[in-house]
Amino acid sequence: MISVRKIQFLILFVCLFKFSNPVSASENLLQDGEILYRDYCSHCHGGTGDGDGYNAENLDKEPAELSDLKFISKKTNVQIYRVIEGGGRGVKKSHLMPAFGKTLSEKEIWSLVSWVRHLAKDESHPVELPANTSSKKPKRILVGSADIEFFRRWFSIEGKSKKAKEYGELLFQRQKSCVACHQIDEEGGKVGPNLSRSAFNYPPEWIYAWIKNPQTFRADSKMPNLNLDDKQAWALVAYLSGLHEENEGLPEELSAFLKIEGDPERGKALFFDLNGKATCSKCHTVKGVGGDVGPNLSYIGTSRSREFLLESLLKPEAVITSGYSSVMILTKDKKFITGIKKNESAGGIDLVNKDGDRIHVPREQIKKSKTQKISMMPGNFKDILSPQEIADCLAFLKTLTASQITFPPAIKSADK
Repeated sequence: MISVRKIQFLILFVCLFKFSNPVSASENLLQDGEILYRDYCSHCHGGTGDGDGYNAENLDKEPAELSDLKFISKKTNVQIYRVIEGGGRGVKKSHLMPAFGKTLSEKEIWSLVSWVRHLAKDESHPVELPANTSSKKPKRILVGSADIEFFRRWFSIEGKSKKAKEYGELLFQRQKSCVACHQIDEEGGKVGPNLSRSAFNYPPEWIYAWIKNPQTFRADSKMPNLNLDDKQAWALVAYLSGLHEENEGLPEELSAFLKIEGDPERGKALFFDLNGKATCSKCHTVKGVGGDVGPNLSYIGTSRSREFLLESLLKPEAVITSGYSSVMILTKDKKFITGIKKNESAGGIDLVNKDGDRIHVPREQIKKSKTQKISMMPGNFKDILSPQEIADCLAFLKTLTASQITFPPAIKSADK
């Protein structure tokens, strides 16, 4: 005999099964495609595919209007897939369109194809996953200590040669779509950091390790894996590391701090003390601990020079890390809201303010918004910290290294 309780449970189960509305495979593709498009494509092609993203005005060639039904309907799904996978040069089009075949899985690229069709309201080419489509990310290129040592030996001999720099410039400006996202001397895109000061900001070893595969260090990086061989990567490092070398350096009042020996343990205490003078961890994360108002500093000791770190500490307005400029929003009820933009969609803008609070401003409430050329990081550390405390903080930051790579002892550059 079946109990009344069991009968009720069976009826409930049948009803749930019958009337539930599970998400279809095509809807899943659309949902994934929308997120990927926002992260990798919208800055050039625009949020609605009109070719009016914030970076479009910095490009020599206007981005394709993906909302144009007449244009998109002429392309097969495979053609759109190949453009995303191989980039503009891969299909003999503009080099400004990067290739994502070494960054995204096959399934992710198909989801972008689906979203492009959606933007154009093109229902004539339904997107379905081909058989055996892989959802695995492409294999990462791991740069180890031996690779770094081999690079450094090459760089000490050839890193300043005219031939290497010219090849690197060719790759940057014409072949690898770097200029679409990065500025040098006011020319180029604004998706990634301005690289005019690369010689000052970054150790050459870090540039090499990063451009070989950004996702090794930051899985959510917007920068695609460019599928560089070592010869190409080395040449790009030579080019970037040779930019404006003659103008780099710190003024004497700042460089004096580099001569003070710091204690990393004291610096660590200053960094994480939320009731102390610096309160760095209120805005910065290290190894999963801290806030997200400012950049993650978990491997800053590997990725930045001591000079850059000191300048950032004492003159934060000198270089604002890409993606961390403050945004000021004026609402329709005449309120000003300021913070770091974390996300923007058709529904509105998500900010995090200087106190670490997350704020969502609905689109219908926004009158206008403007990116400000100011840093949200306090600029008075030279006044509130002693010279020794500044040296201690700097010493701690240099201990924050990437576990994936280690740097061998320095090799003196060969005289040329």
